[in-house]
Amino acid sequence: MSEFESLENVLSDTARVSRASSDRAIYSRDCWPYLTLNARAGRASMFPPDVVVFPSSEADIVETVRWCHEKRIPLVPVGGGSGVCGSSVPLQGGVAVDAKCLTGLDTSQGEQGLAWIGAGWNGSRLEHELNRRGLTLGHFPSSLGCSTLGGYLATRSAGQLSTRHGKIEDLVLSVDYLDHRGDRRNSEGEGDTQIIVGSEGTLAFILGAWMRVERAPVHRRYHGYLAEDVPTALAAMQDSLQRGLRPSVLRLYDEFDTYISGARKAGQPVKEPGLVDRLQRYLVGRVDEAEVKGKALVAANALLGRSLGAPIAMNALANNVYKGCLLIAGVEEPTSDAADAHLADLEDAFAGLKPLGSAPGEHWFKHRMSVSYKMSPLISAGLFVDTMEVATSWENLENLYQSVRKGLRKHVFIMAHFSHAYPSGCSIYFTFAGFGATDEKCLRAYKATWETALQVVADAGAAVTHHHGVGIMKGVALANDHKGGDSLFAEIKAAYDPLGYLNPSKLWDVETQWP
Repeated sequence: MSEFESLENVLSDTARVSRASSDRAIYSRDCWPYLTLNARAGRASMFPPDVVVFPSSEADIVETVRWCHEKRIPLVPVGGGSGVCGSSVPLQGGVAVDAKCLTGLDTSQGEQGLAWIGAGWNGSRLEHELNRRGLTLGHFPSSLGCSTLGGYLATRSAGQLSTRHGKIEDLVLSVDYLDHRGDRRNSEGEGDTQIIVGSEGTLAFILGAWMRVERAPVHRRYHGYLAEDVPTALAAMQDSLQRGLRPSVLRLYDEFDTYISGARKAGQPVKEPGLVDRLQRYLVGRVDEAEVKGKALVAANALLGRSLGAPIAMNALANNVYKGCLLIAGVEEPTSDAADAHLADLEDAFAGLKPLGSAPGEHWFKHRMSVSYKMSPLISAGLFVDTMEVATSWENLENLYQSVRKGLRKHVFIMAHFSHAYPSGCSIYFTFAGFGATDEKCLRAYKATWETALQVVADAGAAVTHHHGVGIMKGVALANDHKGGDSLFAEIKAAYDPLGYLNPSKLWDVETQWP
């Protein structure tokens, strides 16, 4: 313990080094459902750090990095803790460093489309501050309210409007970071911006970055369209993007997700659901338990558990419950005329789809951040729920969609939407839910589901991650995504972190089995 007392001696009086069990438990995991399920089973803190450092300035972080380098003690940077792959889990203990003090902001070059932003900025607060200056970063992950810029950069995050703005690696110009010795560097001078971005704390400690910003849009148009089926809608999406159009969002729901969304009432405003609809929507996480109370909640949980115990039957039923797929398309422009013209061009590309008007689009925009907070009631009810975001080229997209559904149908109930669309391809966001009679059975079923899913995606020739990062969860699958990447990573890791103390056992450097 005296060794960590020496860490306190190199920090400022306003910094804090905590050995409290509560702090160590909080910083022992992120939002990876596997660890949440373990917590439900009584293993709330499987990988606690030895200490948690709460620095008050960049200087404190510099001293912490230098101290860990000298002592060869593992160091893990932590942002908002909203990751879902175990990226910030301190598998080897050591020092967890809370980076939220890094809130520098320089918008003096905002009119030129540039801003320097500290890694500790909370996404929602950052967007508020930029908006006050008439600017936007254009990066809106569903975790906006509980995540940080440093986390976005570390995991190659994508926001809901990435079709227009790009992913975070498209928005960053250069990164300021600390190397393994604690020396400050800038990636523009080193030429390694795209090496540091996505490295998940394994190569450097990100301090902040020069980012592209733009004027905040004034005029938005979000509309809904109904397609006969998934292939028809995908063809319209691909056509619109390859014409050169750049909507802010294209978001397609498969048949069952469309049914749950209420789009079956084609052309009608989306209304608040009645009791039956609330129960249906609760079963797939579209409303929370506050809307389904008392005996109805108990009944819903019991029904869901029994249903998910027979996933093949439930998937077969879902496949036939509705015909048609909802597509949400939106544009954001500086003038009303430009927004109208852009929307008209989109509708020309969507000539084979049925227009539903603005109600579905406006409903999505209003509630677009809600889905991230729907898992907890279901996990509390004894189930397991997760999402998987994968990506591939347009010609392989339907094959990937069908392959994953077929591969997982015996393990879990599964549905999907397509989002983060680009001229060359698109991401698919699968949501799945399963059941085990005990916590241990739930954990085994969860692991089996992911083992199958990662293999199916690899066999389909697709990328196992689009924007959630890699962490522990997907490290074992990277060899399928990037042939020879493990040896390349080993060389890069040796060059950037020769002592191997920066967030060890992540990305390619993982065991063949989850902990």
